[in-house]
Amino acid sequence: MTANAAASSIAGRRQAATALMIATAMQAFDATIANVALPQLERGFSGGIDLGSWVMTGYLCASAVTAILSGCLRRRWGPRRVFVAAVVLFVTASLLCATATAFYALIFFRLLQGAAAGIIQPLSQAIILDIYPKSEHGRMLAIWGATIMAGPMLGPVFGGVITDLSSWRWIFALNAPIGAVALLGLGTIPSGAGSGDPGPIDGVGIAMLAITTGSLQLALQRSIGQIWPPSPETLCAAGIATLASATIALQSRRARFVLIRFEVFRDANFAIATLYNFLVGAILFTTIVFVPALGEGPFAWNATQAGLVIAPRGIGTMAMMLTIRYVIDRVDHRALLALGLVMTAGAFNWMARIPADAGETWLAAASAAQGVGVGLLFTPLSTLAFSTLAADLRTDAAGVYNLARQLGCATGVAAMTAVLQARIHFHLSELYDQARNPSFSPERLQAAASFAAYTDCFRLLAIITLALLPGISLFRIIRRSARETTAT
Repeated sequence: MTANAAASSIAGRRQAATALMIATAMQAFDATIANVALPQLERGFSGGIDLGSWVMTGYLCASAVTAILSGCLRRRWGPRRVFVAAVVLFVTASLLCATATAFYALIFFRLLQGAAAGIIQPLSQAIILDIYPKSEHGRMLAIWGATIMAGPMLGPVFGGVITDLSSWRWIFALNAPIGAVALLGLGTIPSGAGSGDPGPIDGVGIAMLAITTGSLQLALQRSIGQIWPPSPETLCAAGIATLASATIALQSRRARFVLIRFEVFRDANFAIATLYNFLVGAILFTTIVFVPALGEGPFAWNATQAGLVIAPRGIGTMAMMLTIRYVIDRVDHRALLALGLVMTAGAFNWMARIPADAGETWLAAASAAQGVGVGLLFTPLSTLAFSTLAADLRTDAAGVYNLARQLGCATGVAAMTAVLQARIHFHLSELYDQARNPSFSPERLQAAASFAAYTDCFRLLAIITLALLPGISLFRIIRRSARETTAT
């Protein structure tokens, strides 16, 4: 039986989907699993915080670039060949990271790993949409989204255990057996390119796109904690990104720009969903950063306590995404989005009202509530994004869609960090009179100002989340019967 025939059978689809989700979960784990190992890694190479920053930033920059290229690569070599190559590259780069003996070697291998990860996530999403009929897209996207949510939830836990029991090197070596299992099931993925003539390779476009995306991502990542005045590195990266993007704009006017098929934005549902994906990513990723920081800062909790506080968020998200697959085709997607936004805003307001003497239970409960709200957002949003999009545009659209979320995450953290710093300075000036009291130490003053600033930020995030509600009405809903008649 050929791969195309296998993919059309129920057993073949399940095998392919399982392998795709294992590979997706593998790269999702690696986005967070290295975080807890950074202190040991930095000591191992006798480096400072810059080393850890490059380990994370390099991965994000490389994955951001290749996410956009996934559509071009698929049209040229076909989905199965490209996906298998990406998994092999990811596993190989992981093993090279595990055996790296020099700082620069580790950064280079981490870039390779991120480049492979950037292809795996959007291409796996597009292939799942290809092999399943449209009537099942909502259910499959819910399951696929749950595998992505498993990474941020379980990655730090596994990374911490592995690092404590052995070495940071094993967190990279772990990808070898996982990747091998994924490769065993990829034979049923269709091998056809799926969109005819891929056109010539746009070398200038690839270079400009890599420079634009990488520089922008780097500028956003490096500006976290130092918004104003911006560092020379941040200004340089932002300037390079601006020049490179201007070059892309000029080239797209003079000739066909084959790397990004801009016609994906002609679909109103996809254009609106991509904007929402950017904004939702900005809002929610900020929470992942701020909640542990609040715990380890003003509340003086240890890392384990802070990790346990954020864990219920992942559990709530996974539970809701696995549950929503049963109702996704029976309920108006806009109603699910509205409910998700309201619940998320309510969770932010809950966090904003946390007492200064509260324990872990308060934030853990608020995190769990927010997780449920997040689970109500991602699946309907993804389903709406691709519900009216032509099949031959899915991989290109998936790359753009994932890039929007990634840039949203970085932008949100950078912007809210600036707000946080401004509010800390504001509350420090308010508490100035108390600082003259000998019993009110500078540490206590800083903790009080930071606590008030975090609650201000959570309150602002609640307002921003509610402000997204009116835009939901812009989505165009296709009736279920129409989707079924166009099933592939």
